[in-house]
Formats: sequence, structure tokens, C-alpha cells
Amino acid sequence: MSRAPSPTAPKRAQAPQAVKTVNLALQGGGSHGAYTWGVLDALAEDTRIEISAISGSSAGAMNAVVFASGMSEGGRERAREKLEKFWLSVSSEHARAF
Repeated sequence: MSRAPSPTAPKRAQAPQAVKTVNLALQGGGSHGAYTWGVLDALAEDTRIEISAISGSSAGAMNAVVFASGMSEGGRERAREKLEKFWLSVSSEHARAF
């Protein structure tokens, strides 16, 4: 049985959320690369996660390089912008070729 806190009870301050540091290894494959763009975008948007290292093969390497370049130029937002620009340009160029 739970009780409501008394009106005079002190309110607990919310503890700041800890930052989780992760290292990423990204797999190759065109469709995996495009999917990974969305995952990286979400990770970059989440300030509870800090990407310490990133690597990949094939399409994963392209994502890793574009993401790292963006991070070094302007942090999370720039990394997100560069990934979007990269994948939109790749998909547009290939669609016109066929």
C-alpha cells in the first residue's frame, strides 16, 4: 500500500542523469549504412550518451568518417547535419543513375 507524501515532506531533488560513454563499431552494407544513419542521429540527439570512439567497414566506415568529421567541426548537431547531407546526396545520385 503506497501513501501520498505528506505536504510538509521535503521534495527530493532529481539526480542528474549520468552520461554513458560508448564505443561503436559499425557494420557494412548499403542498407545497413542507411539504417545506421538513423541510429547515429538518435544517439547524437541523446545527451545521455557520449560516443568515445567510432569505426566501421564499408558503409559503416563512411558513417564513422562523416560522423567523426561533423563532431570535430561542430559537435552533435554538425555530425547530424553532415550525416543527413551525405545520405541524401548518395541516395539522390544513385536514384538518378538508374
